[in-house]
This record gives sequence, structure tokens and C-alpha cells, in this order.
Amino acid sequence: MRLFVAIELDHPVRRALEKAQEQLRRRSDAVRWVHPSLMHLTVRFLGDVADDRVPAVSEAIVAAARAAEPFAMTVGGCGCFPPRGAVRTVWAGVKEDTGCLAQCAEAVNRELETVGFEREPRPFSAHMTLGRVRDDRSGGKLRDTVVVQPLDDLDQQVESITLMSSVLSPKGPTYSAVSRAKLGS
Repeated sequence: MRLFVAIELDHPVRRALEKAQEQLRRRSDAVRWVHPSLMHLTVRFLGDVADDRVPAVSEAIVAAARAAEPFAMTVGGCGCFPPRGAVRTVWAGVKEDTGCLAQCAEAVNRELETVGFEREPRPFSAHMTLGRVRDDRSGGKLRDTVVVQPLDDLDQQVESITLMSSVLSPKGPTYSAVSRAKLGS
């Protein structure tokens, strides 16, 4: 089972991100846009996990959630990965000034280590993927378009994390919740 740990987005946040996509879509046809129903903030991607390991992973996520407190995050601003050169990913940013989001991600990493997952080597980078680019031949125009895209700050209360499964198909991915864990409980 292909798994990841996510923060699910509220409907108003998804709707605002969809509006930003619509505006960007008119100015670029090089991007394969993520359907709004699939938008989330990935806390940790796990990849393929054997079915018999899923209960232990779910328990680790519950333990991580217990170690974290509910928090508010702000979604706003658009950007691109990588920071220079051809664009591969168009994203919306996340701000969270208390450090609770980073602590939550660290708790997830720590608890997953206890059930046999190696620590994520890259630093946590909070963002929501809006679209992916297969071949950016825009000579910088796509990046210039994305970074000036208005996206007003939107606040969202985060009270849980979700272990999600991802099934890939030619029509795109399908995500479903395997388990949810309330923060601080």
C-alpha cells in the first residue's frame, strides 16, 4: 500500500487554491494541475508499505499526534520548485510562526523511526502542490507568472493528521484516509 501522512485542507482553503489554479491555467498550459479534492499538505511520504505493517504505522501516527498540539497555519503565496532553472512543481506556501507544524512533522519522523522507517533526510518544507510540470520550456516565464499570482492569506486550524493511501492510475491518483489521529489527544 502506498502511504503518506497529511494534513487535510478545509474547503475554503481548497476553493482559494482552486481559484489561483484557474488564474494560472489561463496563462500557462505546461502545468498538470492537481485536482482540488486531492490537495493536502504532506507531512511525510512513506511510499510502498506492506499491508501487515499498516497497523504499526497507524499506531505511530497516533503517538506522533499525541505528542503535538493543535495549531493554526496560514496558507498564502505561490512559488516553484526547484528555486532556479526549469520549473518542476508549482506550490502554495504555508506559514506557521509557533513552530507547531515543524514539531508535528518531527514527531511523525520520530515515531515512524520506532517502526522501522528511516528518518526523512531532507528538511521539512511545508507547501501544497498545485501542479506539476513535465517539461518547462518557458525560459523563466512560468516562474515569473507563478510568483506574482495573488493568493490572499487563509487561516486553517489543524487538529488532526491523516494516514492516507494513494492509488496511482493513468487517470491520476486516488487518495483515501486509512486512519486519522487528533493532535494532543
